[in-house]
Amino acid sequence: MGLFDKKFCDICGEKIGLLGNRKLEDGNMCKDCAKKLSPFFSDRRSSTLEEIKQQLAYREQNKVALKSFRPNLTFGDSKKIYVDTINGNFVVSNYSPNNWDDENPDVMALSSIMSCNLKIDEDKDEIYTQGKDGQRVSYNPPRYKFYYNFILEFAVNNPYFDDFRVQLNNFRIEGMGTMEYDKYQQMAMEVINTLTPGRGGAMPNMMNNGMGMNNGMPMNQGFAPAGGFVQQNPYGQPQANPYAQPNPYGQPQANPYAQPNPYGQPQANPYAQQNPYGQPQANPYAQQNPYAQPQQANPYAQQNPYAQQPQQAPVAQGWVCPSCNAANESGAFCACCGTPKAN
Repeated sequence: MGLFDKKFCDICGEKIGLLGNRKLEDGNMCKDCAKKLSPFFSDRRSSTLEEIKQQLAYREQNKVALKSFRPNLTFGDSKKIYVDTINGNFVVSNYSPNNWDDENPDVMALSSIMSCNLKIDEDKDEIYTQGKDGQRVSYNPPRYKFYYNFILEFAVNNPYFDDFRVQLNNFRIEGMGTMEYDKYQQMAMEVINTLTPGRGGAMPNMMNNGMGMNNGMPMNQGFAPAGGFVQQNPYGQPQANPYAQPNPYGQPQANPYAQPNPYGQPQANPYAQQNPYGQPQANPYAQQNPYAQPQQANPYAQQNPYAQQPQQAPVAQGWVCPSCNAANESGAFCACCGTPKAN
């Protein structure tokens, strides 16, 4: 069979145009049948004809599920994430729900999400100045203007694809810490908390500088809602830790290695020696001083002969009046008769 021989689609049987063949591992498929595959599917060339037929049957069932999909939350700009919190499903699409017939976006359960992480791609443009000759020259050192894209990376449990990416912003965000930057950072937080309640995700606290690095920090940091994106818990209740192991006994578990006291009383120190006399014991090794005597005055202590002794007040001497024999304690004249004191 020649290179330019006509080929027919092994799915629908229609003739395949010159540039319309989509190769499979063991057959051919036309471009119209290829459009019916999931937009997240990327392993067509390594898929067999039977695997493609199974996926197309799944895609027909997806159309039925899409008709009953009722989103109540929407995130993103050009490519949007639609969430049906009541039934626990979500859809990622480039179009509005009224234009889903041709795209047929996959209806995925929230429980199928294995992880949801934010990656902030950084890009930069150099800023130039004008030289003396009017030409554009670089600053010394060079100056740059930085731009950022907010991309959510999903890992899912699906038989036809394992992961996909969703860029939240339509145009790149200029500058870190701006209102637009904070808006999409908050939006990413709300998407992760809504699609993976109680599990969280990873959010970089440093830029990856366009090198594919993803330095993450735990989510659920309690950012205040910004930009009108209200964070809701689709289940209405706080989610418990799914990895926490319940206590089957309903009571706090004791230490299995602790040995119980068989006597029901606090155990005394088995090495402590008791005093049989009930009195405080003196130190048996303390030695008394046999030479201890009451303190005696120093016989060699000499008194200071020049030390002044306290002076006593003179004792007052009375006198007897020679005229009336009246006793007078003091004074030069008798208190009774006025006779002067004899010398």
